[in-house]
Amino acid sequence: MAIFTVHFPRMAPGQLPAPDKIVFLRDGFSWPAFIFGPFWLAWRRAWLVAVLWTLLLVALALIAWQLRVSRDAMSWLTLGLAVWLGFEGERLVGWNLARRGYVEQDLVIGDDLDEAEAAYFHRHRLSEPTAKDVAGGLAP
Repeated sequence: MAIFTVHFPRMAPGQLPAPDKIVFLRDGFSWPAFIFGPFWLAWRRAWLVAVLWTLLLVALALIAWQLRVSRDAMSWLTLGLAVWLGFEGERLVGWNLARRGYVEQDLVIGDDLDEAEAAYFHRHRLSEPTAKDVAGGLAP
């Protein structure tokens, strides 16, 4: 089981976003982020983070070249940064969503994205009053 954060675009009070605008981010290690790094960030539309990550890697390579750091040390540093991105990549995507006006609204648990979405929408469909409840005076 994994934990997913649910992010909504900023909306007017009382208004719900379209279901296709809701973003679910899985909390935990991301193998694609670890392996593909800035390409994964760009694919997730975190353009600023992808550019900053690439600039960080280039700056570290230039500094290491100037200081004549061994290839082994650079390999370990690059591996460490890749592991860090694997663990924190989804949070960086979440930060990018927040920059675009999204707000973290909820947490949901599921084995995969499809199950998390189903659990979220099922829970909120059952918690919203129906027209029958409102007409019968059952809604708060």
